[in-house]
Formats: sequence, C-alpha cells, structure tokens
Amino acid sequence: LALGGGQSQGDSTLLPHVVMVLSREGTRHGACTGTILARDVVLTAAHCVAGTKQVVVAYPEAGSHVLQRVTSRAIHPGFSGKARVSLDLALIRLESPLPARFIPLPFDRGEVEHRVGATHLIAGYGLQREGDETSAGTLRSATVGVLPRLFPRFLRIGTAPSADLSDIAICTGDSGGPVLTTGFGSRTVVGVVYGRESFGDARSCGTIGQAVRLAPQAGWIDQTLARWSGEARPRPT
Repeated sequence: LALGGGQSQGDSTLLPHVVMVLSREGTRHGACTGTILARDVVLTAAHCVAGTKQVVVAYPEAGSHVLQRVTSRAIHPGFSGKARVSLDLALIRLESPLPARFIPLPFDRGEVEHRVGATHLIAGYGLQREGDETSAGTLRSATVGVLPRLFPRFLRIGTAPSADLSDIAICTGDSGGPVLTTGFGSRTVVGVVYGRESFGDARSCGTIGQAVRLAPQAGWIDQTLARWSGEARPRPT
C-alpha cells in the first residue's frame, strides 16, 4: 500500500481480520489481499482468483507463513476480466477453518453513510514501493476519503478531494483488500479495493484507488454463504 508522503503504516490490529490470497497459473504467480467474512470464507477481488489459477490463503505465523487450501470460489456474475470497470468481487471457501484467533468482520448492508468526504480505512499486504518485491508482505493501512462523483456500486478513494498521481497508489498485492469504517469498536467492511487498467495492474502501482461497494452486493454475498453452508465440502482447487 503506497501513499503519497508515506502515509501508510504497518497495522497489526487488522491481522486477525485480513489475510494474503496467493495464486499460481502455470509459471505465473500472483498476490492479493482478502478479508475474513467467516473463519472458512474470505472476500477478495475476482481477478485475483478467476480462471484456472491455483489459489491458497496465507497468513504470518512464528516468522514464517502458513498456507491453507481453497476448495471453492464464487466469482461475482458482474465481473469481466476484459472490462476496465466491473464488479471485481469474489468469495473463496477454505478447506478448513482458520485458527480461532481470526475474527470475521461484518459487511455493510447499507447502514454506512455513502457520501463524498466520508473517511474510511484501507488495508493491504502489497508493495510499498513499486518494483520492490521485498517491500511486500507487511499488512499496512491508511486513512482515505471518498472522492467526488459518487457511484452506486463503486467508491473512488484518495487522501484528498484533489487527488492526483502522487496521492494514492494501489500496488501489487493490495487488490482485494478491504475498505473499512473508521472509529472505535468493531469495523465494518464497506468495499473491496481493486487495481486494474489506469488504477494499476500486476506490474505497477495505480493512481486513484477504486473499490467495489458491498452494500449493493449484499444479496449475492448472502446467497453464496447460504449455498456453501448447505453443501458438502468439495475437493481443493
């Protein structure tokens, strides 16, 4: 997570809620961020897990990383890998629940005020410096505001209403990370960050951050969770 002026910082308070989402497709490897909605369900960006990728969830432990296999994935029907803007949202189901120290977060169903200037927190495991792979793997967060031009299904976020190229950058590894409410008490997941086209891609950091709002997608999330709760667990993918 790269912010102009170094405004992102390590955030251990979010470690119980946020994990890494790693993928492999042939010789290509990818890294994203995901948020725990249930101890065996992680919310992330669709482009992180779509297609024939092998996907695992990872989290730091005792100086190393633990990997957990994924058994199912649900790609939002409104996602398109070819479109510049789409509903880049996915749920992945783990082979076994995460350890008890992980705490699921609630997601916004319309209770969170949606207005220009509203303050949120974003988090990600991505690069802090473009092209420097050693700067990834640390969970960082930063406070951002909702930028002008509200969209029913999307959020534009930055550190100032006049955001420019030096303002905010969604880097490799940050895609799929949460947009969270700020303040005291339990946080609510408002959206999912993604970086595509002018907002960033697997090779570079983007500029102005964009996220999919969750409130309009609450029905799809609920239907997926209900379907999985009633299914036998399939083999890992």
